[in-house]
Amino acid sequence: IDSPILREALGAAPGTTIVHEQLYVVDDEIRHFFWAEGDDFDAFDAGLDADPTVTEPTVLAETGGRRLYRVTFTQAGEEVATFPTWGELDLVMLDSRATEDGWQVRIQVPDREALSRFVDACRDRGLTYTVDAIYSPEGDDDVPGGPLTDVQREALLAALETGYFDVPRSASLDDIAARLDVSPQAASERLRRGMAALVDARLSDEPG
Repeated sequence: IDSPILREALGAAPGTTIVHEQLYVVDDEIRHFFWAEGDDFDAFDAGLDADPTVTEPTVLAETGGRRLYRVTFTQAGEEVATFPTWGELDLVMLDSRATEDGWQVRIQVPDREALSRFVDACRDRGLTYTVDAIYSPEGDDDVPGGPLTDVQREALLAALETGYFDVPRSASLDDIAARLDVSPQAASERLRRGMAALVDARLSDEPG
């Protein structure tokens, strides 16, 4: 989705990636929590201060080259935000991230009508978009996108590449957590959920 939200901040620090964490409505204002990953936070912070779509940027945490930010949408940001439609359409945001090139999102929708209405919401806000893939749990497992979230796929690939699945095992859960820059508990949850999703997608409907 080619959205102007945080575009100026990302343009000020081209190497930065934003990873969506959560959105809330507080006192009729939309507050956005996101992780920023990059190597020039000074430029990114300056871009945030000048960005017309957000205000009151605050750093809530910093770890391993990542920062957790909270911002409040300005009126300009609210005018292009699709967030108000999520609850109306029963959409679930699975993953959302942005660079200076735009936003890439993965959403779960209850049916095609809800997807069509979400697309209409994008058009109403003047947002251009591209649908890369549509995946249905009841459909073809080989449809691009698959049943995994990006963080689950990342965790499984890290486990494979570090030797976690080797026999005998040559990497520990701590090794995977360090590679992903998360806690061992978070790494474990991503691995278990990812493996459960793969098993469910591939084996649950097989005879016997």
